[in-house]
Amino acid sequence: MTIVEMLERNAKLLPEKTAIIYGDSKVSHREFYERSNMLANFLIANGLKNGERVGLLVQKTPEAIISFLGVAAAGGIVFPIDYTQTVPHIQLVLDITDPVFLIVDESFQPLLSKVKLSCPDEKIIVIGKKTAKKYRNWDKIFVKEKISAPEVSLQDSDVVYLNFTSGTTGVPKGAVTTHANIFWNTLSSVESLKLRHDDIHLCMFPVFVHPHELFSRPLYLGGTIVLIDNISPKSIARRITDCRVTCMMAVASIYDTLVRLHDSFPFDFSSLRIPESGGMHINPALAKRFEERFGINIIPVWGSTETSGIALAASVDEMHKIGSMGKPCRYYEVKILGEDGEELPPNEVGEMAVRGSAVCSGYYNQPEETEKYLKDGWFFSGDMVKKDTEGYLYFASRKSGMMKMAGLKVFPTEIEDVLIAHPKIAEVAVVKVQDHSHGEVPKAVIVLKDASKISKSDIKKFCEERMSKYKVPRIIEFITELPRTSGGKIRYRELV
Repeated sequence: MTIVEMLERNAKLLPEKTAIIYGDSKVSHREFYERSNMLANFLIANGLKNGERVGLLVQKTPEAIISFLGVAAAGGIVFPIDYTQTVPHIQLVLDITDPVFLIVDESFQPLLSKVKLSCPDEKIIVIGKKTAKKYRNWDKIFVKEKISAPEVSLQDSDVVYLNFTSGTTGVPKGAVTTHANIFWNTLSSVESLKLRHDDIHLCMFPVFVHPHELFSRPLYLGGTIVLIDNISPKSIARRITDCRVTCMMAVASIYDTLVRLHDSFPFDFSSLRIPESGGMHINPALAKRFEERFGINIIPVWGSTETSGIALAASVDEMHKIGSMGKPCRYYEVKILGEDGEELPPNEVGEMAVRGSAVCSGYYNQPEETEKYLKDGWFFSGDMVKKDTEGYLYFASRKSGMMKMAGLKVFPTEIEDVLIAHPKIAEVAVVKVQDHSHGEVPKAVIVLKDASKISKSDIKKFCEERMSKYKVPRIIEFITELPRTSGGKIRYRELV
Protein backbone atom coordinates (compact mmCIF):
# COMPACT_ATOMS: atom_id res chain seq x y z
CA MET A 1 0.00 0.00 0.00
CA THR A 2 1.36 3.44 -0.92
CA ILE A 3 1.15 6.39 1.46
CA VAL A 4 -1.10 8.09 -1.11
CA GLU A 5 -3.56 5.18 -0.91
CA MET A 6 -3.59 5.55 2.89
CA LEU A 7 -4.39 9.24 2.50
CA GLU A 8 -7.26 8.57 0.09
CA ARG A 9 -8.73 5.80 2.26
CA ASN A 10 -8.84 8.05 5.33
CA ALA A 11 -10.54 10.83 3.36
CA LYS A 12 -13.29 8.40 2.34
CA LEU A 13 -13.77 6.61 5.65
CA LEU A 14 -12.94 9.38 8.17
CA PRO A 15 -13.47 12.67 6.33
CA GLU A 16 -14.29 14.84 9.35
CA LYS A 17 -11.86 13.27 11.82
CA THR A 18 -8.90 15.47 12.76
CA ALA A 19 -5.73 14.41 10.98
CA ILE A 20 -3.35 17.19 12.11
CA ILE A 21 -3.30 19.48 15.15
CA TYR A 22 -0.91 22.42 15.12
CA GLY A 23 -1.30 25.14 17.72
CA ASP A 24 -4.96 26.12 17.68
CA SER A 25 -5.55 24.91 14.11
CA LYS A 26 -6.85 21.54 12.95
CA VAL A 27 -6.82 19.81 9.55
CA SER A 28 -9.35 17.05 8.82
CA HIS A 29 -8.49 13.91 6.86
CA ARG A 30 -10.59 15.20 3.96
CA GLU A 31 -8.81 18.56 3.91
CA PHE A 32 -5.45 16.80 4.18
CA TYR A 33 -6.31 14.70 1.11
CA GLU A 34 -7.72 17.60 -0.92
CA ARG A 35 -4.84 19.98 -0.21
CA SER A 36 -2.29 17.28 -1.06
CA ASN A 37 -4.11 16.69 -4.37
CA MET A 38 -4.16 20.40 -5.15
CA LEU A 39 -0.42 20.66 -4.63
CA ALA A 40 0.14 17.51 -6.73
CA ASN A 41 -1.96 18.92 -9.57
CA PHE A 42 -0.03 22.19 -9.46
CA LEU A 43 3.34 20.42 -9.60
CA ILE A 44 2.28 18.24 -12.53
CA ALA A 45 0.76 21.20 -14.43
CA ASN A 46 4.07 23.04 -14.00
CA GLY A 47 6.22 20.25 -15.35
CA LEU A 48 6.98 17.75 -12.58
CA LYS A 49 7.51 14.26 -13.98
CA ASN A 50 7.56 10.87 -12.28
CA GLY A 51 10.74 10.33 -10.31
CA GLU A 52 11.89 13.97 -10.31
CA ARG A 53 13.05 15.44 -7.02
CA VAL A 54 11.38 18.13 -4.91
CA GLY A 55 13.27 19.66 -1.98
CA LEU A 56 11.61 20.82 1.25
CA LEU A 57 13.19 23.61 3.25
CA VAL A 58 10.38 23.96 5.75
CA GLN A 59 9.40 24.23 9.39
CA LYS A 60 7.45 21.50 11.19
CA THR A 61 3.95 22.66 10.23
CA PRO A 62 0.93 21.14 8.45
CA GLU A 63 2.34 22.59 5.23
CA ALA A 64 5.37 20.32 5.57
CA ILE A 65 3.24 17.18 5.75
CA ILE A 66 0.91 18.34 2.96
CA SER A 67 4.04 19.01 0.86
CA PHE A 68 5.34 15.50 1.44
CA LEU A 69 2.04 13.87 0.46
CA GLY A 70 1.48 16.28 -2.42
CA VAL A 71 4.85 15.44 -3.97
CA ALA A 72 4.14 11.72 -3.44
CA ALA A 73 0.71 12.01 -5.09
CA ALA A 74 2.34 13.68 -8.10
CA GLY A 75 4.79 10.78 -8.48
CA GLY A 76 7.76 12.86 -7.38
CA ILE A 77 10.54 12.12 -4.92
CA VAL A 78 10.68 14.39 -1.90
CA PHE A 79 13.77 15.18 0.17
CA PRO A 80 13.74 17.40 3.29
CA ILE A 81 16.77 19.65 3.77
CA ASP A 82 18.43 20.00 7.17
CA TYR A 83 18.49 23.78 7.54
CA THR A 84 20.76 23.54 10.61
CA GLN A 85 23.66 22.34 8.46
CA THR A 86 26.36 24.50 6.89
CA VAL A 87 25.89 26.04 3.45
CA PRO A 88 28.49 23.69 1.86
CA HIS A 89 26.64 20.69 3.33
CA ILE A 90 23.29 21.94 1.95
CA GLN A 91 24.92 22.65 -1.42
CA LEU A 92 26.20 19.07 -1.57
CA VAL A 93 22.68 17.73 -0.91
CA LEU A 94 21.34 19.93 -3.72
CA ASP A 95 24.10 18.76 -6.06
CA ILE A 96 23.32 15.11 -5.34
CA THR A 97 19.56 15.49 -5.86
CA ASP A 98 19.29 18.12 -8.62
CA PRO A 99 15.76 19.21 -7.60
CA VAL A 100 13.27 20.54 -10.16
CA PHE A 101 11.11 22.24 -7.47
CA LEU A 102 11.76 23.64 -4.00
CA ILE A 103 9.13 24.30 -1.32
CA VAL A 104 10.53 26.85 1.11
CA ASP A 105 9.34 28.47 4.32
CA GLU A 106 9.55 32.26 4.09
CA SER A 107 12.15 32.40 6.87
CA PHE A 108 14.60 30.33 4.80
CA GLN A 109 14.55 32.50 1.67
CA PRO A 110 17.85 34.27 2.56
CA LEU A 111 19.56 30.86 2.39
CA LEU A 112 18.60 30.47 -1.29
CA SER A 113 20.95 33.29 -2.29
CA LYS A 114 23.89 31.42 -0.72
CA VAL A 115 23.53 28.22 -2.75
CA LYS A 116 23.56 27.33 -6.44
CA LEU A 117 20.14 26.06 -7.52
CA SER A 118 19.27 23.92 -10.52
CA CYS A 119 15.62 24.99 -10.54
CA PRO A 120 14.49 28.44 -11.75
CA ASP A 121 12.74 31.00 -9.54
CA GLU A 122 9.30 30.14 -10.94
CA LYS A 123 9.69 26.61 -9.51
CA ILE A 124 10.31 27.81 -5.98
CA ILE A 125 7.16 27.77 -3.84
CA VAL A 126 7.21 29.97 -0.74
CA ILE A 127 5.09 29.31 2.33
CA GLY A 128 4.39 32.83 3.58
CA LYS A 129 5.53 36.14 2.10
CA LYS A 130 7.83 35.72 -0.93
CA THR A 131 10.84 37.95 -1.52
CA ALA A 132 11.35 37.37 -5.27
CA LYS A 133 8.79 38.27 -7.93
CA LYS A 134 8.98 34.95 -9.80
CA TYR A 135 8.66 32.76 -6.71
CA ARG A 136 5.28 31.04 -6.40
CA ASN A 137 3.01 31.74 -3.46
CA TRP A 138 1.86 28.69 -1.49
CA ASP A 139 -1.60 30.03 -0.67
CA LYS A 140 -2.48 30.75 -4.30
CA ILE A 141 -2.03 27.08 -5.20
CA PHE A 142 -5.06 26.24 -3.07
CA VAL A 143 -7.34 28.74 -4.78
CA LYS A 144 -7.10 27.57 -8.39
CA GLU A 145 -6.15 23.91 -8.42
CA LYS A 146 -8.66 21.04 -8.53
CA ILE A 147 -9.12 18.81 -5.50
CA SER A 148 -9.46 15.51 -7.37
CA ALA A 149 -6.56 13.05 -7.32
CA PRO A 150 -4.13 13.42 -10.24
CA GLU A 151 -4.04 10.64 -12.82
CA VAL A 152 -0.71 9.21 -11.75
CA SER A 153 0.03 5.49 -11.54
CA LEU A 154 1.92 4.71 -8.33
CA GLN A 155 3.53 1.39 -7.40
CA ASP A 156 4.66 0.16 -4.01
CA SER A 157 8.17 -0.18 -5.45
CA ASP A 158 8.34 3.50 -6.50
CA VAL A 159 10.89 5.66 -4.69
CA VAL A 160 8.99 8.32 -2.73
CA TYR A 161 11.69 10.10 -0.76
CA LEU A 162 15.36 10.51 0.05
CA ASN A 163 16.16 10.72 3.73
CA PHE A 164 19.58 12.29 4.21
CA THR A 165 21.94 11.18 6.93
CA SER A 166 25.54 12.10 7.66
CA GLY A 167 26.33 9.31 10.09
CA THR A 168 29.91 9.23 11.33
CA THR A 169 31.48 10.33 8.03
CA GLY A 170 29.95 13.80 7.82
CA VAL A 171 29.12 13.10 4.17
CA PRO A 172 25.38 13.49 3.44
CA LYS A 173 23.87 10.27 2.10
CA GLY A 174 20.32 10.07 0.74
CA ALA A 175 18.70 6.74 1.66
CA VAL A 176 16.50 5.64 -1.27
CA THR A 177 13.11 4.94 0.32
CA THR A 178 10.11 3.40 -1.46
CA HIS A 179 6.41 3.33 -0.58
CA ALA A 180 6.94 -0.33 0.33
CA ASN A 181 9.79 0.51 2.72
CA ILE A 182 7.54 2.96 4.56
CA PHE A 183 4.60 0.53 4.58
CA TRP A 184 6.57 -2.37 6.06
CA ASN A 185 8.22 -0.21 8.71
CA THR A 186 4.85 1.30 9.61
CA LEU A 187 3.17 -2.10 9.85
CA SER A 188 6.08 -3.38 11.92
CA SER A 189 5.82 -0.42 14.31
CA VAL A 190 2.04 -0.68 14.62
CA GLU A 191 2.19 -4.39 15.44
CA SER A 192 5.24 -4.22 17.73
CA LEU A 193 3.96 -1.25 19.76
CA LYS A 194 0.30 -2.27 19.52
CA LEU A 195 -0.77 1.11 18.18
CA ARG A 196 -4.48 1.79 17.71
CA HIS A 197 -6.83 3.67 15.40
CA ASP A 198 -7.74 6.15 18.12
CA ASP A 199 -4.16 7.00 19.07
CA ILE A 200 -3.03 10.62 19.13
CA HIS A 201 0.65 10.93 18.16
CA LEU A 202 2.89 13.75 19.39
CA CYS A 203 5.58 14.29 16.74
CA MET A 204 8.80 15.46 18.34
CA PHE A 205 11.55 14.99 15.74
CA PRO A 206 12.47 17.75 13.26
CA VAL A 207 10.88 17.51 9.82
CA PHE A 208 14.23 16.61 8.23
CA VAL A 209 14.77 13.62 10.55
CA HIS A 210 12.73 10.56 9.54
CA PRO A 211 10.02 12.89 8.21
CA HIS A 212 7.67 10.06 7.31
CA GLU A 213 7.51 9.18 11.01
CA LEU A 214 5.73 12.48 11.49
CA PHE A 215 2.73 10.97 9.75
CA SER A 216 3.12 7.36 8.53
CA ARG A 217 1.73 5.61 11.62
CA PRO A 218 -1.32 7.85 12.12
CA LEU A 219 -1.80 7.93 8.34
CA TYR A 220 -1.91 4.12 8.23
CA LEU A 221 -4.23 3.95 11.26
CA GLY A 222 -6.44 6.93 10.43
CA GLY A 223 -5.21 8.58 13.61
CA THR A 224 -4.26 12.11 14.62
CA ILE A 225 -0.91 13.92 14.46
CA VAL A 226 0.02 16.63 16.96
CA LEU A 227 2.85 18.85 15.72
CA ILE A 228 5.05 20.78 18.11
CA ASP A 229 7.96 23.06 17.21
CA ASN A 230 9.12 23.80 20.76
CA ILE A 231 10.82 21.03 22.74
CA SER A 232 10.81 22.82 26.10
CA PRO A 233 9.43 20.47 28.79
CA LYS A 234 6.54 22.81 29.62
CA SER A 235 5.44 23.01 25.97
CA ILE A 236 5.58 19.24 25.62
CA ALA A 237 3.69 18.70 28.86
CA ARG A 238 0.96 21.14 27.79
CA ARG A 239 0.43 19.38 24.44
CA ILE A 240 0.28 15.94 26.07
CA THR A 241 -2.25 17.27 28.56
CA ASP A 242 -4.42 19.38 26.24
CA CYS A 243 -4.50 16.99 23.27
CA ARG A 244 -4.70 13.79 25.33
CA VAL A 245 -1.64 12.42 23.57
CA THR A 246 -1.29 8.63 23.70
CA CYS A 247 1.97 8.06 21.78
CA MET A 248 5.20 9.99 21.42
CA MET A 249 8.78 9.38 20.34
CA ALA A 250 11.67 11.42 21.72
CA VAL A 251 15.32 11.09 22.62
CA ALA A 252 16.23 10.24 26.20
CA SER A 253 17.19 13.82 27.08
CA ILE A 254 13.63 14.98 26.39
CA TYR A 255 12.24 12.46 28.88
CA ASP A 256 14.85 13.60 31.38
CA THR A 257 13.57 17.19 31.16
CA LEU A 258 10.00 15.95 31.72
CA VAL A 259 11.07 14.04 34.84
CA ARG A 260 12.56 17.26 36.19
CA LEU A 261 9.39 19.32 35.70
CA HIS A 262 8.58 21.21 38.89
CA ASP A 263 5.76 19.71 40.94
CA SER A 264 3.86 23.00 40.79
CA PHE A 265 3.53 22.87 36.99
CA PRO A 266 0.07 21.51 36.02
CA PHE A 267 0.13 18.49 33.72
CA ASP A 268 -1.80 15.27 33.14
CA PHE A 269 0.00 12.35 31.52
CA SER A 270 -2.75 9.82 32.21
CA SER A 271 -3.50 9.47 28.47
CA LEU A 272 0.12 8.66 27.55
CA ARG A 273 0.47 4.95 26.74
CA ILE A 274 3.52 4.60 24.46
CA PRO A 275 6.50 6.88 25.26
CA GLU A 276 9.18 5.66 22.83
CA SER A 277 12.80 6.55 23.34
CA GLY A 278 14.97 6.35 20.23
CA GLY A 279 17.94 8.14 18.72
CA MET A 280 20.25 7.72 21.71
CA HIS A 281 20.87 5.34 24.60
CA ILE A 282 18.53 5.61 27.58
CA ASN A 283 20.28 4.95 30.86
CA PRO A 284 18.60 2.72 33.48
CA ALA A 285 18.52 5.48 36.12
CA LEU A 286 16.40 7.74 33.87
CA ALA A 287 14.05 4.88 32.95
CA LYS A 288 13.47 4.20 36.65
CA ARG A 289 12.89 7.89 37.54
CA PHE A 290 10.37 8.29 34.69
CA GLU A 291 8.40 5.21 35.75
CA GLU A 292 8.39 6.29 39.40
CA ARG A 293 7.12 9.78 38.60
CA PHE A 294 4.56 9.07 35.86
CA GLY A 295 3.72 5.39 36.31
CA ILE A 296 4.63 4.66 32.68
CA ASN A 297 7.52 2.62 31.31
CA ILE A 298 9.60 4.30 28.61
CA ILE A 299 9.72 1.98 25.59
CA PRO A 300 13.31 1.80 24.26
CA VAL A 301 13.54 1.46 20.48
CA TRP A 302 16.29 1.52 17.88
CA GLY A 303 15.96 2.70 14.31
CA SER A 304 17.87 4.36 11.53
CA THR A 305 17.43 6.23 8.30
CA GLU A 306 18.38 3.11 6.35
CA THR A 307 15.82 0.90 8.12
CA SER A 308 13.03 3.43 7.41
CA GLY A 309 12.38 3.85 11.13
CA ILE A 310 12.49 1.61 14.19
CA ALA A 311 13.74 -1.97 13.75
CA LEU A 312 14.08 -2.90 17.45
CA ALA A 313 11.65 -2.29 20.28
CA ALA A 314 11.00 -3.37 23.84
CA SER A 315 7.72 -5.09 24.67
CA VAL A 316 4.81 -2.84 25.60
CA ASP A 317 3.10 -5.59 27.64
CA GLU A 318 5.91 -7.11 29.64
CA MET A 319 8.65 -5.77 31.84
CA HIS A 320 11.65 -5.36 29.57
CA LYS A 321 15.26 -5.80 30.57
CA ILE A 322 16.73 -2.58 31.91
CA GLY A 323 19.33 -1.15 29.53
CA SER A 324 18.13 -3.22 26.59
CA MET A 325 16.86 -1.84 23.26
CA GLY A 326 14.47 -4.79 23.08
CA LYS A 327 14.27 -7.34 20.28
CA PRO A 328 13.90 -7.10 16.50
CA CYS A 329 10.47 -5.90 15.40
CA ARG A 330 8.41 -8.04 13.04
CA TYR A 331 9.66 -8.13 9.44
CA TYR A 332 13.25 -7.38 10.53
CA GLU A 333 16.15 -9.68 11.33
CA VAL A 334 19.39 -8.81 13.08
CA LYS A 335 22.85 -10.33 13.43
CA ILE A 336 25.91 -9.25 15.43
CA LEU A 337 29.19 -9.48 13.55
CA GLY A 338 32.81 -9.62 14.66
CA GLU A 339 35.74 -7.88 12.99
CA ASP A 340 36.16 -10.84 10.63
CA GLY A 341 32.53 -10.65 9.50
CA GLU A 342 31.49 -13.83 11.33
CA GLU A 343 28.35 -13.88 13.47
CA LEU A 344 29.20 -13.66 17.18
CA PRO A 345 27.83 -15.80 20.01
CA PRO A 346 25.63 -14.25 22.76
CA ASN A 347 27.08 -11.57 25.03
CA GLU A 348 29.91 -10.56 22.70
CA VAL A 349 29.93 -7.01 21.33
CA GLY A 350 30.05 -6.56 17.56
CA GLU A 351 28.58 -4.51 14.74
CA MET A 352 24.83 -4.87 14.26
CA ALA A 353 23.56 -5.64 10.76
CA VAL A 354 19.86 -5.43 9.90
CA ARG A 355 17.81 -6.91 7.07
CA GLY A 356 14.12 -6.68 6.15
CA SER A 357 11.49 -5.39 3.74
CA ALA A 358 11.81 -1.86 5.13
CA VAL A 359 15.60 -1.61 4.69
CA CYS A 360 16.49 0.79 1.88
CA SER A 361 18.29 -0.44 -1.22
CA GLY A 362 21.07 2.15 -1.21
CA TYR A 363 22.04 5.81 -1.29
CA TYR A 364 20.94 8.07 -4.13
CA ASN A 365 23.70 8.61 -6.73
CA GLN A 366 26.34 7.35 -4.27
CA PRO A 367 27.39 3.81 -5.30
CA GLU A 368 30.57 3.80 -3.20
CA GLU A 369 28.68 4.68 0.00
CA THR A 370 26.04 2.08 -0.88
CA GLU A 371 28.67 -0.63 -1.30
CA LYS A 372 30.22 0.29 2.04
CA TYR A 373 27.08 0.10 4.19
CA LEU A 374 24.55 -2.08 2.31
CA LYS A 375 25.55 -5.59 1.26
CA ASP A 376 23.31 -8.46 0.10
CA GLY A 377 20.25 -6.81 1.65
CA TRP A 378 21.97 -6.22 4.99
CA PHE A 379 22.51 -2.73 6.40
CA PHE A 380 25.74 -2.49 8.41
CA SER A 381 24.70 0.00 11.06
CA GLY A 382 28.01 1.04 12.60
CA ASP A 383 26.45 0.46 16.04
CA MET A 384 28.32 -1.82 18.43
CA VAL A 385 25.80 -4.07 20.12
CA LYS A 386 25.58 -7.30 22.09
CA LYS A 387 22.76 -9.87 22.24
CA ASP A 388 22.03 -11.92 25.34
CA THR A 389 20.90 -15.55 25.41
CA GLU A 390 17.23 -14.51 25.33
CA GLY A 391 17.65 -12.36 22.21
CA TYR A 392 17.61 -8.93 23.90
CA LEU A 393 19.97 -6.39 22.33
CA TYR A 394 22.13 -3.84 24.16
CA PHE A 395 23.82 -0.77 22.70
CA ALA A 396 27.51 -0.28 23.52
CA SER A 397 28.64 2.59 21.29
CA ARG A 398 29.00 3.77 17.75
CA LYS A 399 31.75 1.85 15.98
CA SER A 400 33.64 5.13 15.64
CA GLY A 401 33.27 5.80 19.39
CA MET A 402 34.69 2.50 20.63
CA MET A 403 38.10 2.83 22.29
CA LYS A 404 40.95 0.35 22.48
CA MET A 405 43.35 0.66 25.40
CA ALA A 406 46.22 -1.86 25.44
CA GLY A 407 44.08 -4.13 23.30
CA LEU A 408 41.04 -3.87 25.61
CA LYS A 409 37.76 -2.51 24.27
CA VAL A 410 36.07 0.36 26.09
CA PHE A 411 32.53 1.49 25.26
CA PRO A 412 31.29 4.99 26.20
CA THR A 413 27.78 3.83 27.15
CA GLU A 414 28.88 1.69 30.08
CA ILE A 415 30.87 4.61 31.52
CA GLU A 416 27.94 7.00 31.04
CA ASP A 417 25.56 4.61 32.82
CA VAL A 418 27.87 4.52 35.85
CA LEU A 419 28.39 8.29 36.01
CA ILE A 420 24.73 9.26 35.59
CA ALA A 421 23.94 7.26 38.74
CA HIS A 422 25.99 9.75 40.78
CA PRO A 423 23.56 11.90 42.83
CA LYS A 424 25.29 15.18 41.87
CA ILE A 425 25.46 14.56 38.09
CA ALA A 426 22.58 15.77 35.91
CA GLU A 427 23.95 14.82 32.47
CA VAL A 428 27.05 13.19 31.06
CA ALA A 429 28.57 12.34 27.69
CA VAL A 430 31.67 10.21 27.17
CA VAL A 431 33.85 10.51 24.06
CA LYS A 432 37.22 9.14 23.04
CA VAL A 433 40.24 11.40 22.65
CA GLN A 434 43.75 10.69 21.45
CA ASP A 435 46.48 10.09 24.03
CA HIS A 436 50.24 9.76 23.39
CA SER A 437 50.70 6.92 25.88
CA HIS A 438 47.49 4.91 25.47
CA GLY A 439 46.34 5.78 21.93
CA GLU A 440 42.73 6.42 22.93
CA VAL A 441 41.25 7.30 26.33
CA PRO A 442 37.75 8.14 27.62
CA LYS A 443 36.84 11.74 28.29
CA ALA A 444 33.76 12.49 30.42
CA VAL A 445 31.94 15.78 29.89
CA ILE A 446 29.67 16.41 32.87
CA VAL A 447 26.79 18.73 33.74
CA LEU A 448 26.26 18.95 37.50
CA LYS A 449 22.89 19.36 39.16
CA ASP A 450 22.03 22.86 40.35
CA ALA A 451 24.24 24.09 43.19
CA SER A 452 26.17 20.80 43.27
CA LYS A 453 29.93 20.71 43.67
CA ILE A 454 32.30 17.78 43.28
CA SER A 455 35.97 17.39 42.44
CA LYS A 456 37.39 15.48 39.49
CA SER A 457 39.25 13.19 41.86
CA ASP A 458 36.00 12.30 43.64
CA ILE A 459 34.42 11.41 40.30
CA LYS A 460 37.37 9.19 39.40
CA LYS A 461 37.13 7.48 42.79
CA PHE A 462 33.39 6.92 42.24
CA CYS A 463 34.17 5.25 38.91
CA GLU A 464 37.04 3.14 40.26
CA GLU A 465 34.64 1.57 42.78
CA ARG A 466 32.25 0.54 39.99
CA MET A 467 34.31 -0.38 36.93
CA SER A 468 37.67 -1.69 35.80
CA LYS A 469 40.41 0.88 36.32
CA TYR A 470 41.30 1.09 32.61
CA LYS A 471 37.73 2.27 31.86
CA VAL A 472 37.84 5.21 34.28
CA PRO A 473 37.79 8.54 32.39
CA ARG A 474 41.30 10.00 32.09
CA ILE A 475 39.89 13.44 31.30
CA ILE A 476 36.95 15.08 33.08
CA GLU A 477 35.41 18.37 32.00
CA PHE A 478 32.55 20.30 33.60
CA ILE A 479 30.20 22.37 31.43
CA THR A 480 26.86 24.02 32.05
CA GLU A 481 25.00 22.44 29.14
CA LEU A 482 25.63 19.65 26.62
CA PRO A 483 25.43 20.75 22.96
CA ARG A 484 22.37 19.27 21.26
CA THR A 485 20.65 19.04 17.90
CA SER A 486 17.18 20.53 17.40
CA GLY A 487 15.76 17.07 18.13
CA GLY A 488 17.59 16.79 21.46
CA LYS A 489 20.48 14.48 20.49
CA ILE A 490 23.89 15.22 21.97
CA ARG A 491 26.44 16.57 19.48
CA TYR A 492 29.26 14.27 20.49
CA ARG A 493 31.70 15.55 17.87
CA GLU A 494 31.77 18.97 19.53
CA LEU A 495 32.92 17.40 22.81
CA VAL A 496 36.07 15.69 21.54
